Amino acid sequence: MKEPETIELTSRLAREGVLLGCAVDSGSPQFVEIAGYLGYDIIWIDLEHYCRDISTLQAFCMACDLTGALPLMRLANASRTSILHALELGARLIVIPMVSDAATAYEIVRHGKFAPLGNRGFNGGTRALAYGLEGSAAAMLSANADTHLFPQIETAEGFDRIEQIVGVEGISGGLVGPADLSISLGMPLEFENPKFVACYRQAIARIRSCGKIAATATGHRGLLRSALDAGAQIVIGASDIGAVRDSLRSTHTDLCALVESTARLEQGSHSGMRNIR
Repeated sequence: MKEPETIELTSRLAREGVLLGCAVDSGSPQFVEIAGYLGYDIIWIDLEHYCRDISTLQAFCMACDLTGALPLMRLANASRTSILHALELGARLIVIPMVSDAATAYEIVRHGKFAPLGNRGFNGGTRALAYGLEGSAAAMLSANADTHLFPQIETAEGFDRIEQIVGVEGISGGLVGPADLSISLGMPLEFENPKFVACYRQAIARIRSCGKIAATATGHRGLLRSALDAGAQIVIGASDIGAVRDSLRSTHTDLCALVESTARLEQGSHSGMRNIR
């Protein structure tokens, strides 16, 4: 069997230093392909705030693999079913939101890693294990090495316990979520507040000090700069919905200006032209 060419997460980090991610909140495989072909290393799909069917998630993973991007799924919770289904569809990175203690981190590893690290259920016929085309033992070893589990640090309790959470064996790192973290810390969405920025930077630095991968997801350029300065290695800094929204807004503004300028020039000969706002 010819194996597809893939570059595992830690190898990419060693080569690039910082990996860039794009969220595809629409779930569109076309947008996944565009982001991958543009050079984003990681493509994120969200299952915490959106409902997705299995076909959509499978197409998402296939489109990522086609372009060489690593598929990341943020799940709704740390349940066995959520983690197992995401991994068996082919997710390489798993993010679990609202993790506030080490006990939850242990549960994530229990469901997300094969023995001896965890107790992930085995099904050799899944996409994640190459439909049984590889040797089962080798496929399990590869899965443990090439799939990565990230608790999301976004509560005051999680912030206080970063070392205990990301220090659990089998956890690859932590992803700092600034929006909910700012709310939990009593500074809701105050991304310019020096006190919050200091906490945000500290969270990333503390993850790195544990020898783990520090990640974040935000479109706020000031926070992204702070994250990189603090040592973030994965930044999910773009989204398809945001890009479409900003592009449509900008184009609408330009078109309105064009129509208005044309109306001024031709208002004498086009008295019936509609009023321009």
